[in-house]
Amino acid sequence: MVKLSEGNGGKEMDSLISRFTKDFPRGNWLHYDNDAAILKTDIGFFGFTTDSFIVEPPFFPGGNIGDLAFCGTVNDLAVMGIKPSALSIALVIEEGFPDEKLEKISDSLAKHSKATGIPLVTGDTKVMQKGKLDNIIINTSAIGVTDKVLDTPPESGDLIILSGSLGDHAVAVLSKRFDFETSVTTDSKPLWEEMKSIKPLIKQAKDPTRGGLAATLNEIAIKNNLQVLIHESHIPVKQEVRSAINLLGIDMYSLACEGRIVCIASQEKADLVLEILRKFNPDASIIGEFTGQKIPEVVIQTAFGKRLLPKPSGNIVPRIC
Repeated sequence: MVKLSEGNGGKEMDSLISRFTKDFPRGNWLHYDNDAAILKTDIGFFGFTTDSFIVEPPFFPGGNIGDLAFCGTVNDLAVMGIKPSALSIALVIEEGFPDEKLEKISDSLAKHSKATGIPLVTGDTKVMQKGKLDNIIINTSAIGVTDKVLDTPPESGDLIILSGSLGDHAVAVLSKRFDFETSVTTDSKPLWEEMKSIKPLIKQAKDPTRGGLAATLNEIAIKNNLQVLIHESHIPVKQEVRSAINLLGIDMYSLACEGRIVCIASQEKADLVLEILRKFNPDASIIGEFTGQKIPEVVIQTAFGKRLLPKPSGNIVPRIC
């Protein structure tokens, strides 16, 4: 039995999801265990994804739960190579939640919708008794169509690129929760423009959200049955982020990002991918490669030698997305 808790993640959550969905019919859908489900149609590949957002506090440096709800869901399509066409939104609101806060969340959703051209087309609202819910929960779903899904298998020597610094979103949220000063703001942003610019050059991509870089890299290794080697010295992390996570005793590689891409490119194309991504974020970096060994694991090269970087398990970090 999986014991549910606020911070459940990694293997425990995977086990729960597998047991819950094992008898569900899949139909003709592909990639239902990836960032988005894919259906092959006469007009191309139809993508569909959904996510729910619970974050405490709902407002933090650089954003709020509305930013997360929009960006987190459209990015799950974007990293599959799909331009999001429309978004749904469902709100579950605690009785007495302040109108001015709800308006700010609505403004954030509208801002991203206008900036990206992705319309909010349908939704729902429910109110729960005070004390039965912690502020607000937002569920969003997104759909889109593409002529090509990013799912080319990697090969030995292919390189892994991270599109920006690690852990900014997590530290922004935790600074409000634990009341410490920082200039770090959330990295939350829609990723389609970045993905569109590199899509012809890359094989696969993921966004390192729940479970952070550790979960993402292990999912990539398992999916492709290949060993991943990461170089710790190449991973971009702001000094303020390092200081904060050392203070809080949190694993850097489990920190969720909400505006970062982990992508795979051949050695011939990786430098161009990096050059393009650095136009969006100068901290983009090539952080590792596929060794060619058919072992689904992640190895990290540190200053003290190599060690395994496992998928997070148990209570990863306090919930931040």
